[in-house]
Amino acid sequence: MNAELTDVQVNCLRLVADGYTSKEIAKQLGLTPMTVDQYLQRAKKTMGAPDRRTAARWLVENAQPAAFKPFELKSPDIAAVAVAVTPLAASEGDKPAPPATDQWQTRIGFPPLGGIRTTLDDGQKTQAILRIAGLSLIYTTAFALVLGGALKAFS
Repeated sequence: MNAELTDVQVNCLRLVADGYTSKEIAKQLGLTPMTVDQYLQRAKKTMGAPDRRTAARWLVENAQPAAFKPFELKSPDIAAVAVAVTPLAASEGDKPAPPATDQWQTRIGFPPLGGIRTTLDDGQKTQAILRIAGLSLIYTTAFALVLGGALKAFS
């Protein structure tokens, strides 16, 4: 008989057996009272019970132990998982070539993009930052001059 009922119907009937009203059941299950009444009506019809209290009593009387074990959260052995998942290191010949989009950036002096770990010391990092700032200043100035010339020509 329980196999034909949904989990929500069984929960509603158990709460009815404990003496809860539809409003109280709705609050506990996060449903509206009308939805609870619909679940109870369908459960009553499925069981062939004359009323909800009888259906709840029949459910409790015919209660069978759970067919499965409740879910338990257990953390796995992290070290074993890491060893099983960690890939082997690739040799130099196996590494893919850098994408073509990175090549033009390195030719004009920009460092590689994408957060690649570098072996630069603080002085080299400062030089790279200053190089980027200088190039940005040059490009911004050139853009401003071109825009100013265009505005002057069209006015």
